[in-house]
Amino acid sequence: MKSSVLSQLLISFFIGVIILSCNEKKAQFTVQGKIFEADSALLYLEKRALTETFIVDSVRLDKNGNYKFKETIGNSPEFYSLRLNNQLINFAVDSVQTISINTSAKTFARNYTVEGSESSAKMQEITLHQYNLSDSLYQAKNEFENKLIDRDTYLAKLALAINNYKQNTEKIILDDTKSMAAYYGLFQRVNNLLIFDPYQKKDLRLFQTVATAWKYYRADEERTKQLETFTLNALAQIHNTENKAKLIDSLNNKTTKINTEDYYNITLPDLHNKNKSLRSMIGKAVILDFTVYQSPNSSARNMLINSVYEKHKGKLDVYQVSFDSDDHIWRNVAVNLPWTCVREAKSTKSDLITRFNIRSLPTIYLLNNKGEIVMRLSDLENLDTEVKKIL
Repeated sequence: MKSSVLSQLLISFFIGVIILSCNEKKAQFTVQGKIFEADSALLYLEKRALTETFIVDSVRLDKNGNYKFKETIGNSPEFYSLRLNNQLINFAVDSVQTISINTSAKTFARNYTVEGSESSAKMQEITLHQYNLSDSLYQAKNEFENKLIDRDTYLAKLALAINNYKQNTEKIILDDTKSMAAYYGLFQRVNNLLIFDPYQKKDLRLFQTVATAWKYYRADEERTKQLETFTLNALAQIHNTENKAKLIDSLNNKTTKINTEDYYNITLPDLHNKNKSLRSMIGKAVILDFTVYQSPNSSARNMLINSVYEKHKGKLDVYQVSFDSDDHIWRNVAVNLPWTCVREAKSTKSDLITRFNIRSLPTIYLLNNKGEIVMRLSDLENLDTEVKKIL
């Protein structure tokens, strides 16, 4: 009898422990609000992790457009987004909080209100600046293609639009460098290219500032380590380029015998992973372009190169070497270009930097139909004129 009572007491104890364990709730955040004129559409909540984006949950809006998500908070603050069709609203979650986001289906990502998250509100400001930049770039491109403005005016408009974005976004970043919004602002893109260019010293300093703040305040977070690695790699590549340029200067003061035919040949893989040789283009004049697609000016440069290429196609080839460290970015851009595109996976650690005395990217060389280097161009302004001279 005693054994039976003891058994019952033990069972009751363990059941109690299990019930208590089940009742312990993990920390959660809530995102809720109303989407007008959405017609009971399906709304998705997505998590934008460091290496992937995936759907966390979905909900059918009620007849009034109301929605509500409640999700467990991870070990580190994270970015999320609401997706309606192909429109996205990005926001940050860094604590137990309730975030209210209200908008309409027609202006879902451009005209919404956000409450309950300071970082998310700042991210909204950055996103609107990004939309303004995209609109300005599109308008300038349209005017240029329709010959409403000349090339110089077009480039000036691009530079002004990018500079305005950077000034506005930099203020938000520097207002709180340890915030999720600061990280978000650094990595915004237009046409798949980073707007803040880590290979430009001024922009790199902004990356360094945020990386330092995150290392101090968010030392154990995964994004902190990623940001530090990203920034250190960019800094190393800039120093590497500068050091190799100094080495070239010293070598230029010495008499060195080299086999120029081999020394200046390049063989790198193209989009189909087939090796393409610069030497194989002998017989035509060649624009040899060393570039980085990740640069904000890359799209405009490629348009100008294309105008010359199309004008002299048949007599002229383009051999474009990308130093982009991100293979995905390179492929997304290169697939739309009509000439030979290859990528140097070693990026600016490549010996091409030394061999061609590349002091900065982008850099263009012109080769005649014998494969001989004729000149280096620091500006595309005279590209067509100089190409005509070697045809």
